Amino acid sequence: MLLVQITDTHIEAPGDLAYGRFDTAQNLRAAVEAINRIQPAPDLVLHTGDMAHHGSSERYRYFLEIVADLKPPLFAVPGNHDNRGRFREVFKDTDWMPDDGTFLHYVIEDHAVRVICCDSVLEGRVQGGFCTGRLSWIDEQLSAVPDKPTIVALHHPPFGSGMSGSSSNGLVEGGSAFAGVLRRHSQVVRVIAGHAHRPFTCAYGGTIGYAAPTTCYPFALEMGPEKILSIINEPPAISIHVWLEDTGDGEPGLVTHTVPIGNWGEPTVLLRDGKRVLPES
Repeated sequence: MLLVQITDTHIEAPGDLAYGRFDTAQNLRAAVEAINRIQPAPDLVLHTGDMAHHGSSERYRYFLEIVADLKPPLFAVPGNHDNRGRFREVFKDTDWMPDDGTFLHYVIEDHAVRVICCDSVLEGRVQGGFCTGRLSWIDEQLSAVPDKPTIVALHHPPFGSGMSGSSSNGLVEGGSAFAGVLRRHSQVVRVIAGHAHRPFTCAYGGTIGYAAPTTCYPFALEMGPEKILSIINEPPAISIHVWLEDTGDGEPGLVTHTVPIGNWGEPTVLLRDGKRVLPES
């Protein structure tokens, strides 16, 4: 199984730049091109929230125009910049969008790894959280298939990063209870999230937590006392999660890669089928 995670695309209205500087639409186009070049082809692409910078129908339609040529199937969960009602409406014809209920969460079942997609949005707030109802739903989904490796996906990282700004602030409700749920289910191989606009990992709930890089504009690693949130000129990126039957010790496991997107030139091939391509330097 090969799962590509994109997150925090923050699409603006056609022709608009985020903060007057960042062409988030063009970055997403570059991500689509990069994903379509991946070999072997990904089984699916999962967007972990903040699809649009402001959750308007116009911006969601523009997002769909940009990803129209994406080859793998697309799945998504909402982020704090998204609007649940419009998000549900624009994806209502997909197989994965829930037909009813307050929260937009569901399970992807058809691969070597299950993916439980969770709605961590607290209406009107930047921070995320899980109420008892959402935690019960996650526990039920994990209990239903205890022997299959599982990824749990949400927008807000429930684990800390050390960043002092407002973007990486975990779950302000239900975080410790969520960790408790995960500890009861040893099949969870990764918790994946977005929101922080830069990649980091953390041990959490008896498994590995991973926050993904953004396709739009990365945030700087600010850890000082001033609690600064700033944008830095690092390359946007996507994440690739690969399920391997043998990770080196005879056991299967999930491996995660971070891949910058953009025009970096053609790769320089050194070996092909184990044979040297370039002459000795």
